[in-house]
Amino acid sequence: MMKIAVLVSLLLVLRAFSALETDQDGVCSRQLNNSQNITVVAAPGAKGEPGTEGPQGPKGEQGGNAPRGAPGKLGPAGPRGDKGDKGEQGPAGERGAPGTSPPAPPVVAFSVARTSRLEKSSQDTVVTYDVVLTNVGGAYNQETGKFVTEVGGVYFFIFTGMTPSVARKTYYLRLMKNGEKMVGLHEHNGSQANSQSSSNSAILQLQPGDEVYVLLIGGSYSLYSSGNRYLTFSGYLIHAD
Repeated sequence: MMKIAVLVSLLLVLRAFSALETDQDGVCSRQLNNSQNITVVAAPGAKGEPGTEGPQGPKGEQGGNAPRGAPGKLGPAGPRGDKGDKGEQGPAGERGAPGTSPPAPPVVAFSVARTSRLEKSSQDTVVTYDVVLTNVGGAYNQETGKFVTEVGGVYFFIFTGMTPSVARKTYYLRLMKNGEKMVGLHEHNGSQANSQSSSNSAILQLQPGDEVYVLLIGGSYSLYSSGNRYLTFSGYLIHAD
């Protein structure tokens, strides 16, 4: 009896293998529908081939903007580019308003002469001149023999002297500015009777109101002149301040 029971059991096992099912965990199992309620468990089979790719799903919604990143570091300056071509000349601008001419510089000039001798005097004497050749600007005063500055600036002056044709005659002249000696002039005849003539000049910086004149020093012998106008005094403005 024992042997018959074992054979029956083996036959039931063989039948179970032919009806196995695979569960969710890949394990083949089946419960036999018999009164003995026997469960047969077997190892999983080989892995199957992958299935075909499915259709593409619908496009998703656009995501929100990402936060702005921090600014990057300033890069090095690039090389200097080539010089561009010269552009076309633009249209001429509007003509400007006419300018004003600078004021004309002042003109001051005088030239005077004496036609008679000036006798010896014990005191210093201002030499006067009876012929006015030029007096542009009116700064020379014929009565006093003095040039009185009205326009300040740089002036040039020249004066002359002459002795009479008498032996041992002499004179001393000075060009004066406000009572101060600027330059001098001197002549001496010696033992022979000859007229000696000479001149001297100076450039002076003057201010309005300054006086310039020729002075005969006291004790000198007389100056000589005639209608030939040997004694002269002249001056003019070089540059106004």
